[in-house]
Amino acid sequence: MSRTFRFMGAVLLVVIVLLAAAGQGQAQDFSKYHNYAELTAMVQGLAKANPQIVKLDSLGKTLEKRDLWVLQIANPAGTPVAERPALLIAANFEADHLVGSELAVFIADYLVKNYAANPAVKQRLDTSVVYIMPRINPDGAEFMWAPVKWARRTNVRPYDDDNDGRVDEDGPVDLNKDGFLTVMRVKDPNGPYMIDPDEPRLMKRADPKKGEKGGYALYWEGFDQDKDGFIAEDGPGGVNINRNFMHEYPYFKKDAGRYMVSEPETRAVMEFMIAHRNVAAILTFGESDNLIVAPTAAGQMSAGKQLDLIEFANATIGGAGRNGIFPAMSFGGGRGGRGRGGGGGGGEMMISEEMLAQLMAGGGQFVMGGGGGGARGGQAAGAAQQPTSARAQQPARAAATTVNAADVEYFRFVSAKYAELTGLRTQPLVVKPEGAFFQYGYFQFGVPSFSTPGWGLPDAPRAQGGPGMPGGGQPPAGGGQTGQTQMAAMGAQRGAGAGGARGGFTGAAGAAGGGDAQAMDRQLLQWMDREKIDGFVAWTKVKHPDFGEVEVGGFKPYVTVNPPAAKIAELGKSHADFALYLTSLFPKIGIAKFEFTNHGGGLFRIKAEVENTGFWPTALGHAVAARAVKPTLVQLQVEPETILSGNAKSNSIQSLSGSGARMKFEWLIKAKAGDKVELKVVSQKGGTARQSVVLK
Repeated sequence: MSRTFRFMGAVLLVVIVLLAAAGQGQAQDFSKYHNYAELTAMVQGLAKANPQIVKLDSLGKTLEKRDLWVLQIANPAGTPVAERPALLIAANFEADHLVGSELAVFIADYLVKNYAANPAVKQRLDTSVVYIMPRINPDGAEFMWAPVKWARRTNVRPYDDDNDGRVDEDGPVDLNKDGFLTVMRVKDPNGPYMIDPDEPRLMKRADPKKGEKGGYALYWEGFDQDKDGFIAEDGPGGVNINRNFMHEYPYFKKDAGRYMVSEPETRAVMEFMIAHRNVAAILTFGESDNLIVAPTAAGQMSAGKQLDLIEFANATIGGAGRNGIFPAMSFGGGRGGRGRGGGGGGGEMMISEEMLAQLMAGGGQFVMGGGGGGARGGQAAGAAQQPTSARAQQPARAAATTVNAADVEYFRFVSAKYAELTGLRTQPLVVKPEGAFFQYGYFQFGVPSFSTPGWGLPDAPRAQGGPGMPGGGQPPAGGGQTGQTQMAAMGAQRGAGAGGARGGFTGAAGAAGGGDAQAMDRQLLQWMDREKIDGFVAWTKVKHPDFGEVEVGGFKPYVTVNPPAAKIAELGKSHADFALYLTSLFPKIGIAKFEFTNHGGGLFRIKAEVENTGFWPTALGHAVAARAVKPTLVQLQVEPETILSGNAKSNSIQSLSGSGARMKFEWLIKAKAGDKVELKVVSQKGGTARQSVVLK
């Protein structure tokens, strides 16, 4: 072989290798956290290198004009993408939860790079679609790279947290100049807190019943810049995007925004959801959880787990926003506002200057107050003025806040699979969801909707009766397993009981100083010590303008809600497997039987059986109750007048169970030999099926 031929062959091989690499894009670096510019380059590069299956678009712009990226990953050939069942993955609603963004981009990268090599990936992207929104709060996320780091969950919306008519005028201050905003402890003979004798880095509420005496007060690092008696109660921003959606929206609570869907980020996500009714399941990475800890058998979701040090500091500014809050009372005035109250009886209401002007100028009776367990005051007032008979005809119906009994086992089954694939069984810090996107996904949009922090603390024994498979068994992997097998495995979990599923998580009663909450602080410290994570600022003395000598220290921002960057790739791979598994569970509508009998005289009997070979039903139990998912349409493609008896031309199935469940239909029609008759079945979440016969 000539030297020239060998050289040309080598060049050709290099070209082939480069082209193959270009088809997949450059290797992504998942050993670090990425700012907005870097994340943008990653998703743009992924789309540019793989235009055949990746489409990049912007949902809209943030307050600081950053794009909210969304990736569509699917082979566009065949069934139109908009008619296929879709998995939506969304992350980084809370500004400080950057690990969610990294996991979302890792999943996108994994799907693209394995499309040709992995038959399961190819099959899912050929028949379904994955939408990925990697960073819903990019403005707030940028603070991770600020010179002084403060772990905030909000966007950059200027907001009057203390309701004093001034905006963002009193935030934390880096008193010890270490680049971190933490907390400070101040010696105070009336202070309720004491240094934990078992762990001097931590604080605890003194218990007089045990002979303990306090001596410290805790505050956020800073001083009273606006002279209102509170320290660091009105910092920069904003609105927590994951408290701004319309289910269990926390009216008038900190970080929730002025009203539901008030933010451009929230609105952009909602406009996408309304335009993409094919979304059949949702996976969010955020600071709430229903995967590591599954809903209980009664459908209750995991409560919060917060840090005592943070809760103690927050307790000192808890009353700062009560300016303009009035107790329940009656005014002579105009239009009613929104009340918040608990459980009947009185309540309270926030009064704006506009409402005060209306009250002074109006002439009617204005009723303030709660009623109805947090119902809107205006609505409650309106109901109070209705005749008794009218109220009786319109019984109040509280919004659902627990998983529908018909759906609980689906969630618990998926949680068990999540534990198997990721190995995560112990929650890190989590927040009780209020106005979270995944809540909207289930309770309003009507699809299986999951949320996870995406990482966890070292394994702790799972309580008896939890959502894991009995006897150490594991749920079947998706794809190759039949729906009947999966349902049988899921059925084995029934009767597990509520207590075990909730085992391991605690209420966010940090200010109360409960033992379980204290254990969370200690658990995080022990984890950091074992992993050699520099996540705690040692208490150091500084001079304070008001208190004199104080000590500043505590958990560093971001470290308690994000794992070390070295863990991203490992976590990304297991979550990519889980995302792929979720796409195997979609309802899948089909026509199991479609046949005819010729009775002579132009009369033909048509029989059909429609089936769902997927795992999930075509509509969950709650989706049916909330009318959130369209019924499945079964339509015989003939003129209505040709149908003599049997079913109607168009029929609706509210919900068809998965795992091969079937429903029968029958028509007697007038036709002639040689006519072609088609049956069409359309499921909003389970796709479309068509089949035809030629009459003989």
